[in-house]
Amino acid sequence: MSAEEHIHYIPESPGIDNRAVLLCALGALILLAGTIAGFHEVYRRGVPVKDVLAPQAFPQPRVVTSQVEVEERRRLTGAQQERLETWRWANDQHTLVQTPIERAMQLLVQKGAAAYNPLLPPPPPERQP
Repeated sequence: MSAEEHIHYIPESPGIDNRAVLLCALGALILLAGTIAGFHEVYRRGVPVKDVLAPQAFPQPRVVTSQVEVEERRRLTGAQQERLETWRWANDQHTLVQTPIERAMQLLVQKGAAAYNPLLPPPPPERQP
């Protein structure tokens, strides 16, 4: 026998009724639709519906400034700017000097990584008896 004789295809007769398959599929779809409808009804009855209020427009804030407040702000800003831009003693003993902010930044850049080293050496360790 040749190989071609063994490969001869003979279709089998269908042993399953197509109507039974379609009825099972239709039944599954009806069951799915009923389950979804049931869950929707449970959700609709169980979750209270709250009415959403219409959005309200808030009034624009009113900023009322008097001439006194404007002058006070200018005075405070000027005092702060003066503290940042002037040299002065930082303590009453005249041991610490406050430098202007621009000069302090220049000094930090010049020191590089050493700028973050402690200013004072650590205290000597205490002796244990």
